[in-house]
Amino acid sequence: MLPSTEDVIRKTEQITKNIQELLRAAQENKHESFMPCSERIHVAVAEMAALFPKKPRSEMVRASLSLLTSSAYRLQSECKKALPAEPSPTSDIQLVTQQVIQCAYDIAKAAKQLVTITTKENN
Repeated sequence: MLPSTEDVIRKTEQITKNIQELLRAAQENKHESFMPCSERIHVAVAEMAALFPKKPRSEMVRASLSLLTSSAYRLQSECKKALPAEPSPTSDIQLVTQQVIQCAYDIAKAAKQLVTITTKENN
């Protein structure tokens, strides 16, 4: 059984709002904001994933959930690299920012796929 489209849309909006905040921080070079933003995204992603059954029958749902959750984990590890506490000479902040944006894009893409799937299935 899939969650209601309304619930999925509500969680997607939460994720989107947090991603927009993260992208704004990236544009304004506020790298110290990456971690708190990524934590909020992570929570919103976990809440969205929790709406779905543990082992969805649909391959598309499984793939989208997998992209959603793995991208949220990747986002957190990329954002950690932007922390001033971990200034490693290898972490080029431009590269980190690009990776952060890529992860955010993947999260948004997966959330959109889940909205599309639940809308189709629930109609």
